[in-house]
Amino acid sequence: MTSVVIDTSGGLDDEALEAAAIASLDLDHEILVVGDEAAITEKLQAIAHDAERLRVLHAETRVEHGMDMPTMLSRLPRSSVAIGLDWVAKIPDSVFVSAAPPSAIVYQALRALPRVKSVSRAALAAVYPTLHHRGPNDDPFALLLDVGATAQCTSDHLVTFAAVGAAYASKISGVERPRVALLTNGPDTTNAPPAVRDADRRLLRAEAEFEYVGSLRGDQVMLGEADVIVTDGFTGDILVRTLEGIATTGEALLKRAQQRFQWRLGMSMLGEGIDALREFTNWENYGGAPLLGVNRPVIITQSNSGRRAFLNAIRLGAKMLRLDVIDAVAQGVAGLREFEARARAPRPATIRGREDDS
Repeated sequence: MTSVVIDTSGGLDDEALEAAAIASLDLDHEILVVGDEAAITEKLQAIAHDAERLRVLHAETRVEHGMDMPTMLSRLPRSSVAIGLDWVAKIPDSVFVSAAPPSAIVYQALRALPRVKSVSRAALAAVYPTLHHRGPNDDPFALLLDVGATAQCTSDHLVTFAAVGAAYASKISGVERPRVALLTNGPDTTNAPPAVRDADRRLLRAEAEFEYVGSLRGDQVMLGEADVIVTDGFTGDILVRTLEGIATTGEALLKRAQQRFQWRLGMSMLGEGIDALREFTNWENYGGAPLLGVNRPVIITQSNSGRRAFLNAIRLGAKMLRLDVIDAVAQGVAGLREFEARARAPRPATIRGREDDS
């Protein structure tokens, strides 16, 4: 049975606990909730749950959003993040879900969990909506990585992320041969940083289980011309937060415009479209961001995640286990590494005169 470890101290505690309780009733998983055992036990008395499937792991401290780095690191060893990830490290078929600060989760995950072979850096992946759908399930979401785990990337990191993201997209979205692009600031990589230019050169030559479609500008991201977009964690974090703000900005403009009488009719007609955009871009619909590169599914949700977000994060982690996503990632990276190693190997010298002698 799959074990799902849920950190109930990372965001909205009650929402996380309610999601865990629902999961214990509706899903065929063992549920382990991490946090203050006394407080959790008391709250569970008023929440319907399966006591045989739901267990509590006590954690002394919690890591909160807004903490400075020294405070976070001092609390981390005894926190719900550390306790939960240590348990996940011991259980092969297990998933970790948390709304704690991503920096704390990434830091502890890289300490507690082995990395996938040949992956030197982990990538935090986020999905975003596109006009073009993909795969047999008509999936509207594409993958962006990294969005915060590795702020500064070498060309080797970017090439690895391409293989990692393609393997994930192939399994989760069912895309047979994912299209992968590098995020750049122009129609090609001429003016891109050296790491991006070198990654572009390597990917153009590579033989892999994905199709490299070249560079993609920021204004092309939501068109759906790529199933996977690769960038460094600093740039990716800025981009994904910009995408998340589209619906919020639309709502604010709608409210302001409705204050003008002559605009109300037109804006009321736009309201349904903005509502649809809000639902389309709502991250709660897909749960959270997977941390790719470690050997267990780790799903990071937003700090204000509700029950739906946690339940979808649980389902995503379980799906990753069911579809052997981590094994697929390892195979995808290994295949790309083998091709590059063969391409670098010196060719044997031609023996002259052999045809004449024969």
